[in-house]
Amino acid sequence: MDKASEQLMLIGGTALVYPQRAGEILRQAAFDSILYAQLVANKHAGSRFEQYDAWYAANREAFRQLGWIKLASTHDLKQLGQPVRSTQLQPLEAWLKMRAISPEALLTTVRAGLRRSAQGVDHLLKFSAQEQGQRSRLVVEVGLLKAGPTLDLCSITLQVDERISAVPLNVLLSEQVLRGEAEFDGISLALDNGRFEHQRTALQALMEDRNAQGDYRFDPYAPVVGATP
Repeated sequence: MDKASEQLMLIGGTALVYPQRAGEILRQAAFDSILYAQLVANKHAGSRFEQYDAWYAANREAFRQLGWIKLASTHDLKQLGQPVRSTQLQPLEAWLKMRAISPEALLTTVRAGLRRSAQGVDHLLKFSAQEQGQRSRLVVEVGLLKAGPTLDLCSITLQVDERISAVPLNVLLSEQVLRGEAEFDGISLALDNGRFEHQRTALQALMEDRNAQGDYRFDPYAPVVGATP
């Protein structure tokens, strides 16, 4: 991953890293598909926080219906903040290695994008965090768009032993807040452009309408309106 050429787009509860050189058609297909899959899952399975397994299944089925073909997937449980004792390659690491993904580089790009604006963090947490008393539940997805297009998406669920709204921004963007058991669901998808083409225009129009209603997308790199050049 060339961090200098990567940018971040927030789409609901997904933080998607994509190459700046990616063509508009490629980017739009990914952006629209990710939002569509989340909205379909919300409609058919309810809250991602309360019905995660059903929500996740509905989300992935929506990608399939759009013409995204599954290349690989993984499921893993990890204790965050603790050293890895096993010398065997674990499911998550095996998937990342197979897909040639550096998690450190990916997360560095995500954090760099989020640090550009406090609004970006607030936007992502609006869709990916739910406070439950003095604790919080996170259901966040980190993704990487590559040429093809292909998507590598990893959904992460965990409990945080404090209210997310009370965590300072600098701590939230560090690894200090990530402790305890986390569940990882990763999937790699390739778009069948032939199947997707006939619905491309209609999907884009529909997602533009839904975004206008729900403000699901946030671009940390977009020029600030009214800012002095």
